[in-house]
Amino acid sequence: MKKKLGWLSLILVFMLAVTACSGNTGGNNAGGGNKEAGSADPSGSKEAPYEVVYAYPAFSNVPADIQEVQEAINRISVDKINVKVKLLPISNSAFTNQINLMLSSGEKLDMFAMLSSYSNQVAKGALYPIGNIMEANAQGTIDALGIDYYNATKVGGVSYGVPSLRDLAQDFGIVVRKDIVDKYNINLDEVTTFDDFELIFKAVKDNEPGMAGATNLTNGSILSTYGIQDPLGNNLGVLLNHGLDDLKVVNLFASDEYKQIVTKIREWYEAGYLVKDAATSPELNNVMVKSGKAASWLSAMKPGFETQESRNVGVDMTAARTQAPVAMTDTVTNVAIGVAATSEQPEKALQFLNLMYTDKEIVNLIDWGIEGKHYVKAEGSDNVIKYPDGVTGDNVGYKSDGWMHGNQFLSYVFEGDDPEVYVKMNEFNQSAAKSKALGFTFNGDSVKAEIAACNAVLDQYRRAIESGVLELDKALPEFLKKLDDAGINTIITEKQKQLDEWAAGNASK
Repeated sequence: MKKKLGWLSLILVFMLAVTACSGNTGGNNAGGGNKEAGSADPSGSKEAPYEVVYAYPAFSNVPADIQEVQEAINRISVDKINVKVKLLPISNSAFTNQINLMLSSGEKLDMFAMLSSYSNQVAKGALYPIGNIMEANAQGTIDALGIDYYNATKVGGVSYGVPSLRDLAQDFGIVVRKDIVDKYNINLDEVTTFDDFELIFKAVKDNEPGMAGATNLTNGSILSTYGIQDPLGNNLGVLLNHGLDDLKVVNLFASDEYKQIVTKIREWYEAGYLVKDAATSPELNNVMVKSGKAASWLSAMKPGFETQESRNVGVDMTAARTQAPVAMTDTVTNVAIGVAATSEQPEKALQFLNLMYTDKEIVNLIDWGIEGKHYVKAEGSDNVIKYPDGVTGDNVGYKSDGWMHGNQFLSYVFEGDDPEVYVKMNEFNQSAAKSKALGFTFNGDSVKAEIAACNAVLDQYRRAIESGVLELDKALPEFLKKLDDAGINTIITEKQKQLDEWAAGNASK
């Protein structure tokens, strides 16, 4: 009898082993394409969590508590999608080179953020074509962005990345010291056009010896972040009026509109309204304003801009807006996140990305760290936070740049900012006019030599002309002649061809 039981036991063990093996079929499915992103693995697989390495530019030292924050994120993400993340901040100055090295060497990299380099990374083949697997793994991200802003990243009809959800449009105007506005009763409601900036400049000139009306942007011109064009990637062939009128590509620098603007800037320079060494000064614009050397600068803007710049400058700033908000491809893709072409499991990377756009707890861990240690809720608020007692921006153990990491609209608002800033920013994005070329990305491979030659000409002339320091009767014709010789019209012809093809393809959809 004992012998019979022994054989039965062996048979039972064998059957259980076979059942266990068959139960794991598909457990190593890398994509998870048949699962709803953000949900637990329905197979009940016990496989080890996939680690997503997420690299992004950093503008300060690596936070001391990054490992602790990472572990808190992973407790959530492993439970939801069986994925953990390794946060990899890289110094902004070394970021591009480091990403290129990681991609070429085969070092593990799954996902990375991009600042004004999205189209270049697509052209280099650095990004996985996520558009083919987005709906199965990150539909929530598409829903959060909205179809127009999601489609703005498409190149050749395929998306290779998604923009962070922040200010996806821009309005334009001037940001000026509030004490100057108040002291001289400057009515900013009267500043509604470019020429009206003179109301501010004249008041400063007449009353504040040693203070310029406006300064240039750091290492740039007066016009560095104030424009009238959709740059179509590089400003070598643009759409005027931010692309709101038509799809006619023109030479911005040869346009009547540009000549009128730089002529006015030259008048302001000769009147003593502008910083005299604006074409060469390396001094920071916010330092110039704080120190009393200048009262203002021209800028692209967004909701909450005045509060942001007050904090950056160290004195109260106010603003006047002269152009309504508009969204262009460049404003959408200038901060984007993509999956590395070398990722072993791009579906898993997308599933984690999806949490960055849909999961408020994940978003705030990445943006702010751990509640109670790196921040606390302000009294009476579930959405406004501040530093805990004894903690400051200088000694906090974790901080990051929330505008870079997914859906900023799910992020807490730091005390001092408008509690409704992200509600207003979302309304700003939704109400903004959209360039007719929103979603078009120029491929300059066939005109690389011309682009390089034209950029050299821009470096020689543009900053000086747009800061008012050169006599236009001589400098502007020279500038335009050298652009012609460098091949700007060849670039414009190629850009118009690609834009027309893109527009025809979109019209047929």
